[in-house]
Amino acid sequence: MSLEETPIICNLFRAKGCGEVFHNEMEHQNKEGSIHMTSCKPYKIVFNEKFGRCLVATRNLKPGEIIFGEKAAIVGPKQGCRPCCLKCFTSLDNVEEASLFRCPGCNYPFCQEQCAKSPEHETECVVLSRARACISINDMSKPHPVYQCITPLRGILLKTTQPKLFEEFSGLVHHNDQRRQTPMWRIYQVNVVQFLRKVCGLANEFSEEDIHAACGVLDVNAFEIRLPGSKRQQILGLFPTASMMSHRCIANTHHVIDSSTYEMTVRASVPIKKGEQLFTTYALPLDGTNDRRSVLRHSKLFECDCMRCSDPTECMTFLSALRCPRCPIGIMLPIQPLEENETQWQCSPCSYQLEAAVVTQLLDQLKEEFENIGPKDVEKLEEFLSRHASSLHPNHFLFTSARQSLSQLYGHDERYLLNTLTMEQLERKISICQQLLSVVDVLEPGLTRIRGVTLYELYAPMLLLAKRTYEAGHCSLAEFKERIVAVEAILSEATQILLLEDAASTEGAVCAVKALDQIQRWIASI
Repeated sequence: MSLEETPIICNLFRAKGCGEVFHNEMEHQNKEGSIHMTSCKPYKIVFNEKFGRCLVATRNLKPGEIIFGEKAAIVGPKQGCRPCCLKCFTSLDNVEEASLFRCPGCNYPFCQEQCAKSPEHETECVVLSRARACISINDMSKPHPVYQCITPLRGILLKTTQPKLFEEFSGLVHHNDQRRQTPMWRIYQVNVVQFLRKVCGLANEFSEEDIHAACGVLDVNAFEIRLPGSKRQQILGLFPTASMMSHRCIANTHHVIDSSTYEMTVRASVPIKKGEQLFTTYALPLDGTNDRRSVLRHSKLFECDCMRCSDPTECMTFLSALRCPRCPIGIMLPIQPLEENETQWQCSPCSYQLEAAVVTQLLDQLKEEFENIGPKDVEKLEEFLSRHASSLHPNHFLFTSARQSLSQLYGHDERYLLNTLTMEQLERKISICQQLLSVVDVLEPGLTRIRGVTLYELYAPMLLLAKRTYEAGHCSLAEFKERIVAVEAILSEATQILLLEDAASTEGAVCAVKALDQIQRWIASI
């Protein structure tokens, strides 16, 4: 056998992070010393003319695959929050004065002495204690302006406590030039900048621009952290790497924040190809285009022109569409969705048009009516859907929001517990979940929380309906088993998604695992 004919046997090693192929693991470890090992990740940071610094995949990513994990650089109260413990963020509303512990240094109230003496508060307390005479928080039911400085202060104090982390913090975008013209700039000027510089004595360490930049970094880049339990405030966490993920109104990633450690895990929610940009979403995906763009304009200071915002149909979901008042089958859509204040709305079959101002007035009235419905008022939610069916597209964001509420009220509200629902009500819950999924599968696709929750809400009425139908003799055993197998598939997917969520934020995953085990045992016994 000639040399050319000799078979070559390779034992190649593919790095789990970056996906590069090496002859063996040792070669991978030795490549450029430790430099490659620290950068061996399934993403890289690149510069884009439109997005600035952003993240792109360095290899193909599967749904559910972890892209990166990151601990919050800082956490703190949201702007406008009610008084809360500065350590564990327990709300102090309705807490008796005798149960509070006021820090002897700065006079901020805490839920207990242990929290006040925590290392996290030690450095900031030195600064805040200089303003002790000004800190008098007595009404725990209303927001207090002295809480507005806390999270920006934690950011700038990184300069001395963690210099390398401060470099990352200060290197994030703050949009000071645009923010300078906003009402929040003036509020920050008084409640944060002047308070920290003049009252807390930081004028020699930080300029006004420095502190405004810290406020801007948080406004533009911070993520909301939802803590479990009604007695804890929602807070902000800053994650430097995650903040470089660009926004798109249909994301390809999904993140979960552990509420006990403040660690974020970012996963691919759908398949992502090598070289594709990693996107998160800064707006509520089930809001209509005008509302999403307004939120992004005022809070993140940019005009979104993504594929969804540019499409009048919102990727064929018709989430903002109206019914035409002139023809029975017409759907009214904005001609130029990125010009929401000027665009005409037009019916495709009959070409009837409405001014943007007329549409805005109609939606403002409907929003007000919808917001006045009690959170557990099933009858009024159903009535809202019925009464405005001739005005709004079936998928309209107000209808979608109503269905999201109804999907959980049917089966959980004490007046509509699952075992008490009639056959018609079970079918109604199934229909609501299916309609909701038809929208979610487009706008929040893949392994996302709302898909997991909705699939979990769907399995129970399907199971109960199948059981009752079989017991009534309206289907054969084979048909019954076929239905149960379909239910198992739905519950299995729901379980897969919910197990990715923060365990402290939902009991759904535990219940789903137990239910899935029961169904699998049941199927095996049929």
